[in-house]
Amino acid sequence: KLSKHYKHSNPMSSLAIIIIIVLSATLIYVWAKCQSLQKEVHSKENKETELKKLALVLQNINAYFLLIDKDFVVCDTNYYSLNRLPVQVGGVTKRVGDLLHCRNAIAAGECGQHEQCKLCCIRASIGKAFYKKASFKNLEASMKLLSEDEMTVTPCDVSVSGTYLNIHGEDYMVLTVYDVTELKNAQRLLAIEKEHSISAEKLKSAFIANMSHEVRTPLNAIVGFSSLLAETDSRNERQEYIKIVQENNELLLQLISDILDLSKIEAGTFNFVYTNVDVNETCAEIIKSMSMKVSKGVELIFEEPFPECYIYTDKNRFTQVISNFINNALKFTQQGCITLGYE
Repeated sequence: KLSKHYKHSNPMSSLAIIIIIVLSATLIYVWAKCQSLQKEVHSKENKETELKKLALVLQNINAYFLLIDKDFVVCDTNYYSLNRLPVQVGGVTKRVGDLLHCRNAIAAGECGQHEQCKLCCIRASIGKAFYKKASFKNLEASMKLLSEDEMTVTPCDVSVSGTYLNIHGEDYMVLTVYDVTELKNAQRLLAIEKEHSISAEKLKSAFIANMSHEVRTPLNAIVGFSSLLAETDSRNERQEYIKIVQENNELLLQLISDILDLSKIEAGTFNFVYTNVDVNETCAEIIKSMSMKVSKGVELIFEEPFPECYIYTDKNRFTQVISNFINNALKFTQQGCITLGYE
């Protein structure tokens, strides 16, 4: 009886085992499927996060990128997102010049149709890169771009790089366009400053050379005639030599005074002291002090323009200017008269 009962219960046990195995396999499959779906969801979320990050980078990067084909048609770009503009319906179908509002493209009605397009170094470099299936870097060019309303023209300097790509058997080029206008302007200013610096250095060298010559002339006279003065016994010669030494002393002092004034001007410490200056009195003093320098055959005359004449100025600088005029006149006048007055 026991053996018979066991034989009748064996099929049921086998069925139960089979059911348990099937359920376990189903549960394992469902669990594995859930894990796979969970991974796919995480992967999709990660991809979406990375795409958002990339979009943010492209929206805020200080450069344009353009994916173009052989016909210069823009297939993809960050131009719209970078300028906060809505993307056109149907995607980007414009050519490079049309997208960037190139002045020549606008004038001709289409990018590449203007006569100047044949001379465009950017178009030539892109065409050459497509032909050779190669890339190029840091091509600098000057461009004139029209605004969206086509009312203003903005000159700018750009640096363009191109990377050749072959996607599914088709030729493409990724262009990266950097606006380097500010950098170029800074370089131009530095070049101008450099030229000014070189010019100033040359002027400084010329000034030092000329001043050395001017100072050496009276010094040579002073040294030479001082030696002759010590050696001569003739009274007339001594008086003549003393006069020459005095004249050159005054000339040397004037040169040194001029150099000091220039140094003060350069240092910004050259000050003017303004007072009411009596023109007649000051000019009379100048004529009196200059009378010793007048050579024979030359007469120095002062004609008072008015009974009373006052000006508000720096007396020392006024005296210096009038004295320089008279000194020049004395230097180039051999005979006649030099008149200081008013006409």
